[in-house]
Amino acid sequence: MAFVRKGNVVSLSSSRPSGTSEKRPSRLPRNVRRRRLIWLIVMITFFGWFLSEFVTQSGRIAAREAELKAKREELAALKKEQKALREEIKRLHDEEYLKELARKYGYQEPGEEIYTLPEGTN
Repeated sequence: MAFVRKGNVVSLSSSRPSGTSEKRPSRLPRNVRRRRLIWLIVMITFFGWFLSEFVTQSGRIAAREAELKAKREELAALKKEQKALREEIKRLHDEEYLKELARKYGYQEPGEEIYTLPEGTN
């Protein structure tokens, strides 16, 4: 850019010819390029760290979810067993059931005889 004076009027004119345009932009100053390179390295390092943390934490979460699923299945089995045991406790309060269990283990009432049949006979 240059100032051109024509009589009493001063005008601003381009120092380049108007028909040509610069194809390649001028290079950035060295300190700007260095700052940009440092910024790029810092950002790549940060995103690398972020990605590695994301992957490891995803693995930890998946392991914990599998552990939680196993514990829930174990809890369901224990609740089912607890329900069966409570039913057994209720049945043990019944006198007829107790007599049936006693006969099963070979006990008998006075004057009663127990006959055992061979397994193959119907």
